[in-house]
Amino acid sequence: MEIKNFNKYKLKWNIESETVIKPGLETIQAALQKLGNPQDKHKVIHVAGTNGKGSTIAFLSALAKEHGLSYASFTSPSIFDVHDQIQINSIPVTEKQMDEAFLHMQKRGISGMLTDFELLTVTAFVVFEAMELDIVFIEAGMGGRLDSTNVMKKSVAVIPSISIDHTNFLGDTIEKISWHKAGILKYNSQLVIGSFIEPAKTVVYKEVEDKKANVLEYSENFHINNHQYTYKEYSFSHLNPQMIGKHQQSNMALAITALLISGFKLVESNVQTAVKKARLPGRMEKIRDNLYLDGAHNQASIDALVKTIKENFFNKNIHFIVGILKDKDYVYILRKLEEIASSFEFVNFQHERALNANILYKHCTHSEKSVTLDAFDVDLLNDFENGVTIVTGSFYFIAAFKEKTGI
Repeated sequence: MEIKNFNKYKLKWNIESETVIKPGLETIQAALQKLGNPQDKHKVIHVAGTNGKGSTIAFLSALAKEHGLSYASFTSPSIFDVHDQIQINSIPVTEKQMDEAFLHMQKRGISGMLTDFELLTVTAFVVFEAMELDIVFIEAGMGGRLDSTNVMKKSVAVIPSISIDHTNFLGDTIEKISWHKAGILKYNSQLVIGSFIEPAKTVVYKEVEDKKANVLEYSENFHINNHQYTYKEYSFSHLNPQMIGKHQQSNMALAITALLISGFKLVESNVQTAVKKARLPGRMEKIRDNLYLDGAHNQASIDALVKTIKENFFNKNIHFIVGILKDKDYVYILRKLEEIASSFEFVNFQHERALNANILYKHCTHSEKSVTLDAFDVDLLNDFENGVTIVTGSFYFIAAFKEKTGI
């Protein structure tokens, strides 16, 4: 899977890596060892989970910014290109910083050791090592235990949610997937979790016990009631996140808790401002009053999207513009969206795993449906009466859609 604009650095600095996914940590740990283990320089909050990772890091970043902290983040996938995956104080990494990191990696001889995502992960740590930072936020790419981000000696672990996804790599049951997610927990450390269904909770709590760690659970150890956060002696009122959806209350609470147990003092007025300002491209991202982008692409995120639409756009006509990857459960996605849709427009987009729009058209049972052969040809000016347009199906589709339409 190509990471946009990453190859130009590989070519420029003659560093080779494989375009495959290879779960496991031995090779990336060997590469990091050659580089002096840059991943261990800073305090880290490590976020894994099926959904909510990006939103939680958006809240973490906004909270850090409002409290005057110097911070950095590594997230995936990209929205535009590789630079927005590595950010310093919410500003994408520059070409100069990337060049400096690649020069350092070239000198240490790691060419040919890693996959693309492993190399990108190492790049992020090398960029961060060159800076004095109060905190670093790392998003797991896939799973957790064997994901290339799981290389720090110490970190505060955060898991917003666990559900079925990436079954070809992580397993086909909640228990197997939970084992992977829980693997980011370090010995004698702290874990912050959302509200899990019972099989997931059992697996995660066993990991906590095995690693002699401490767990804080949303609605058990810390709470949000009537827009007020409470945890032990901490209390912050009038919290009104602008990101749409009730699940964002939980993500917000996880972020606040993770920063508190990381040793940072939070001020109520700054917390109030931060949660209002927190934004995340491609997650119910408001483009204008009747147009939203959401990268929902699995069962849990589609369920959350449908619930959010029902809660916020009651009695509105909902037009879906959809592009999906072929390894996703597109039939499930279609059935859920059909529950609330007024019409569908299925779109082809450039990606090696993109599903042909005609297949979506064929499997859709809704009477109002059409196919657009290229994202560039989508007519966003065709606003229908009392309507809301939702662009969804994949973050890669969202990125292609933004690039093509210029929104």
